[in-house]
Amino acid sequence: MKIIRSQSKGNPRKHAAVTGHTLIEMMFAVSMLIVVVMALMASHLLGLRQAQLVESKCGASDSTRRILQQLPTDIRSAKMWNIGSLSGTNFTANPNGTSQTGTALQLCQTTNGSIYTLYYFDLSDSNNSNIKLWSTTSTNWNPVVLASNLINTTYFTAENYNGVIQTNDGTSKSYKNVIHTTLQFCQFQYPLTQVGSNCLYDSYQMDFRATPHLPE
Repeated sequence: MKIIRSQSKGNPRKHAAVTGHTLIEMMFAVSMLIVVVMALMASHLLGLRQAQLVESKCGASDSTRRILQQLPTDIRSAKMWNIGSLSGTNFTANPNGTSQTGTALQLCQTTNGSIYTLYYFDLSDSNNSNIKLWSTTSTNWNPVVLASNLINTTYFTAENYNGVIQTNDGTSKSYKNVIHTTLQFCQFQYPLTQVGSNCLYDSYQMDFRATPHLPE
């Protein structure tokens, strides 16, 4: 709709023309504005979702790096080692001549075994879906969680170079055995992010093999 003011007879001054918009033009402009705002919101939400996924991946990578740095280093620097089980704070080593597999790994820093680092799996969860890997030392019994939400059968084994489980312990000249453990764990991508059509977990696997380098 266009309105043009004409010159009045009583006023010699000329008035400038005033231009207006129709209702259809206004509705079209508002619609375009709504579309642009919705597109900006959608891109912002997508960015937040991707940031949540990246944050979860970075958290899993940090946990992986922490375990990769600590466990192999302690194995390689061990004077002696024992595989067995842990009850409370009491470690029981598998006797020599038995299969060297168990849920706890003792890495001795001295030849008499007085100072050691202990790695063990906590299987106390009744549904066996939130197993934890703990680490502690004999000098300061303050267990620290290295990995959680483990879902596989968790144990340490002593193997030869072919992967065959050995029966000799690590207290004398059996340092050439390879200490092996596999960690499989699941981690929800992010509490606010649904993963997959059924909100599935993301799974990871780490396989450790290391041999003591400082035997007596």
